[in-house]
Amino acid sequence: MSGNYEIFSLEKHKKYSVKISEEYSHASHLHMVSIVPSEIAKVALNFPISFIKSKTDSYHMVAILGLQAGSNVFIDDGHFETVYVPQNISKYPFSLAKNAEGDIVIAINSDELNDLGEGVALVAGDGQPSAYMIEKQKQLKHLAEQEVICNQFIETLNELGLLIEQRFKFDLGDGNKQQISGLFSVDRELLNALSDDDLLSLQKNGMLEAIYSHLISLGQFQRLIDKSAKS
Repeated sequence: MSGNYEIFSLEKHKKYSVKISEEYSHASHLHMVSIVPSEIAKVALNFPISFIKSKTDSYHMVAILGLQAGSNVFIDDGHFETVYVPQNISKYPFSLAKNAEGDIVIAINSDELNDLGEGVALVAGDGQPSAYMIEKQKQLKHLAEQEVICNQFIETLNELGLLIEQRFKFDLGDGNKQQISGLFSVDRELLNALSDDDLLSLQKNGMLEAIYSHLISLGQFQRLIDKSAKS
C-alpha cells in the first residue's frame, strides 16, 4: 500500500470523518489494477482484462488502464471516463491489511481524515461503526472473499494450460510500432479443445462465464489505443 495507512480502530478514529468524493486522482498513475471474479462482466465492458506474472511466477488478473507505466488514460481531471470503476480503486481510502497477529483488518489512509466533521463520520455516536463504515467493511470483506475465489480461478486456468502470453502490438498513430509483452490471456483454441468433463466443470462453478467475459474484454484494447493516442 502507498500512502500513510493505519489500521482502523473505533477508539482511535471516533472523532474522524472522511470526505466522500467521486474523484479518483489517486489512481491516475495506475496503468493496471487487480480485479476479482464478481466484477469481471462489468470490467469487460470498460477495460481489457489480462493476466500478469509476478516475480514468484504466480498469476494475477488485472484490468489494463494504460499502455505505459504511470499513466491511466481513463482518468481525466480526477474523473473516470467509464461507467464502472474497479473495486480495488473505488474502495479508497480504505484497504485490507494484516495486524500484528496476522489477521486481516481494515486500514485507512490517514491523509484523507479530518477532525472537523467534514464529510461522513467513521464512528457513530454510540461508539459503533457508522453506516458508511459498515458499508465499507462489507465491501472489503467481499473483496477479501473474492480474492480467494480469484486465486482458485487462476489456479484452474493454469492447471488446464489455458494461459498463453499475448504479445500486444499497437500504433498510436505516429507510425511508431510498439509492443507490450508479459500479458497473458486464455487461448480460445486450447479452451475449445478441453474435454467435455473439463468444460462442464468450468460451467458448473461459474468459471466458463468469467472466461468468456475475459475474452470479450480483449476487444477493449482498441479503445485503450484510441484513448492513449489522444492523451
